[in-house]
Amino acid sequence: EVLHNPNSQLRDDELYIPVLEAAIASPLMDEYEKMPLVYDLQMAMQNRIGRVANDFSYTLASGRSGRMSEIKSDYTMIFFSNPGCPMCRDIQAQIESSPLIAELLAAKMLKIVALYPDEDITLWKQHPLPKGWISGYDKGCLIEKNRTYDLRAIPALYLLDKDKNVLVKDSTSVPQIEQVISQFLG
Repeated sequence: EVLHNPNSQLRDDELYIPVLEAAIASPLMDEYEKMPLVYDLQMAMQNRIGRVANDFSYTLASGRSGRMSEIKSDYTMIFFSNPGCPMCRDIQAQIESSPLIAELLAAKMLKIVALYPDEDITLWKQHPLPKGWISGYDKGCLIEKNRTYDLRAIPALYLLDKDKNVLVKDSTSVPQIEQVISQFLG
């Protein structure tokens, strides 16, 4: 549970994957007991650090749509958020107050995709995000349906490099994002 709980500071899919694989291979559990573990393994295997992130489309308030893979930038930060979520507002404030992030946005080295993954777009439209961010929603909730990202806990931050390789997975730490970018900037 410590390696899997979204609120655990020790959460680590790379450590959790072998635990899941061993449990699934165990003859001590039947298929029904293994079903949630198989699901957890499928989700842990998505968007692993160092691998290309799963692509998704987003729809803007204007109705236009785009694809995450088509964003041209040295770094892409994906911010899964919900307008009614207090922690999402806190993380948004941290992002907005980060001098490093502001500098990278101004230099066009970073793009932020704030993605609303739920269905109530009326609520989403009532909470505009900062200018310069790509603010979209997941039309048809395809990310959840196709299980391309683990959205059991929102907010969630992902940091991708220019080739869309995952540098930070499913984080709630803006300082972690800043630290990883700083390492690459030298």
